[in-house]
Amino acid sequence: ALAELAAERERRLREAAGFFQFQAEAADAEAWLEDALRLASSPEPGRDEYSTRSLARQHREVQEEVRSHRPAIDALHEQARALPPAFADLPGAVGRLPALERRYQELAARAERRRQELQDALSLYTMRSEADACGLWVGEKEQWLHAMRVPDKLEDLEVVQQRFETLEPEMNNLASRVAAVNRIADQLLATDQRNQESIRATREQLNARWERFRASADQKKEALTSALNVQNYHLECDETAAWMREKTKVIESTQGLGNDLAGVMALQRKLSGMERDLEAIQGKVGDLRAEGEKLAAEHPEEAPAILARLSAIEAVRDELCRSLRRREESLGEASKLQGFLRDLAAFQAWLARTQTAVASEDVPATLAEAERLLSQHESIRKEIAHYGDDYRSTRAVGREVTRGQTDAQHVFLHQRLEALDTGWEELGRMWENRHQLLSQAFAFQLFLRDSKQVEGVLSTQEYALSHTEMPGTLPAAEASVKKHEDFMATMEANGERVQGLVATGRKLVAEGSLHADKVQETVDSVESRHRRNRDTAQELLGRLRDNWELQRFLQDGQEV
Repeated sequence: ALAELAAERERRLREAAGFFQFQAEAADAEAWLEDALRLASSPEPGRDEYSTRSLARQHREVQEEVRSHRPAIDALHEQARALPPAFADLPGAVGRLPALERRYQELAARAERRRQELQDALSLYTMRSEADACGLWVGEKEQWLHAMRVPDKLEDLEVVQQRFETLEPEMNNLASRVAAVNRIADQLLATDQRNQESIRATREQLNARWERFRASADQKKEALTSALNVQNYHLECDETAAWMREKTKVIESTQGLGNDLAGVMALQRKLSGMERDLEAIQGKVGDLRAEGEKLAAEHPEEAPAILARLSAIEAVRDELCRSLRRREESLGEASKLQGFLRDLAAFQAWLARTQTAVASEDVPATLAEAERLLSQHESIRKEIAHYGDDYRSTRAVGREVTRGQTDAQHVFLHQRLEALDTGWEELGRMWENRHQLLSQAFAFQLFLRDSKQVEGVLSTQEYALSHTEMPGTLPAAEASVKKHEDFMATMEANGERVQGLVATGRKLVAEGSLHADKVQETVDSVESRHRRNRDTAQELLGRLRDNWELQRFLQDGQEV
C-alpha cells in the first residue's frame, strides 16, 4: 500500500511539474509576443533610402523570428492537450491559448503590413533618388544644348555632330531609367495610399522635363543636320567642278595629236571612257540641281549662295561639253576613224563580258535553277544574234581601213580584227557547249523529279502487296480478288510511266550526261522494283483466286 501511495504521489508531482512548465512557457510566449508586436508596430518609415534599408533588414530578422516561434506555439497546444483535466480546467491554463494564438496571428499580419510599408517607403526613396539623378543629367545636358550654336564651317559642324552621336546612347540609357522610375511610381500608386500626391508630382515633373529635353535635342539635331546638308552640298559642288575641270584638261591635252591612224589611236586611248564619264557628269549635275533646289526651298537665307554654286557647276559642265565638241569637230576626216576605233573597243568589251558569262561552269542543283539558267542562256543567244549586225559592220569598216596599209599601227589594228573574228567564232562554240551542258542538267533534274514520283508509286505498290491478307469468308475473298485485279490494272497504267522514265534515263546515259552513273543506277533500281512488283502481284492474284475457291468449297460443305 505504501508503494502505491508513493507512485500516486510521484504521478501527481509530475503532472504538477508539467502544468507549471506549460504555464512558464506560455508566459514566455506572451512576453515575446508583446515585444515582437511592439517592434512590428513601429511607425518609423526611415528618413532616407539608407535608413529605410536598415529598418527593412531589421524587420526581416523580426519576421524570421516570428516564423521560428511557430513550432513553440504549436508545442504549447500539444502540451495543453496532454494536461490532466484537473489542471486543464484551472483558470489561466488551457483557456489562455486562444488569446495567445490570436495575438500570434495579429503579430504575423502586422509584421507583413510593416514589411509592405517599409518596401513602399524604400521604393519611394529609390524613385525619388533615381528621379533626382535623371533630373541632374538632364540639367547638365540642357545647359550644353542651350549654349550650343550651330557653326558655319563644315569642320566645326562635324565636331558637333560627333558630340551628338555620343549623346544618343546616353539618351537611350536615360530613357530606360525614366521608364524604370515610371514603373516604380505605378507600383507605389497601387499600394501606397499616403504619398499619392508626392509620387504623382515626382513622376510628372520628371516626365515633363525629359520630354522637353528630348524635343530640344531633336530640334538642335535637325538644325545641325540641315546645316550639314548645306555644307556637304557646297563641298560636293566643289569636288564635281574640280572633276569636270580635270576632264576638260584631258580633252585639251589631245590638241597636239595628229589626224593619222597613230594620232587617232592615241586620241582614242586619251578619250577612252570620256563619253561614259560625261553621262555620269550629266547625271551628277542633275542630282546636284535637284538637291540645290530642295535646299534653297528649305533654307531661304542660304538660297542665293546655293543657287550661285549651282550656276557655277552648270557653267563648268557646259565648258566641258563645248571643249569636247570642239575637239571632235577639229578631227575632220579622222572622226570616222575615231568612231570606228570607239565601236571596235565597245564591241570587244561586250565580247569579253559575254564570253565570261557563257564560260560559267555552274551546274544547277534544282529543277527551278536549271530552268532559270537555261532561260538566261537563251537570252544570251538572242543578245548574240542582236550583236551580229554590229560585228559584221565593224568587220567591214575594219577591212576598209586596213586595206593596203603596212605600217605598224595598221598591222596592229589588223591583228585586233583577226582576234575579233576568233573571239566571235569562239563565243558561238562556247554558247553551244554551255547550252548542251544546261540542257543535260535540265533533263537530269526532270529525271530526278520523275524518278521520285515513280519511286513513290513503287513504294506504295510494295506496301499494298506486302499487307494483303487472305480473307476467311467467301464474300470477302471474292471482293479481295476484284480489288487486286483493279490494283493490277492500275499497276499496268503506271508501267507506262516507269517505261517512260527508263527511256529518258537511257537517253541521258547515251548522251554522256555528267550524272550518267547515278542515272543508270536509278534506272536499274526502278526496273528491278517494277519487275518484282509485277511478279509479286501476279503470284498474289493466283493465291487470292485459290483462296476464293477454298472459301467457296468450305461454304458448299457447310450447306451440305
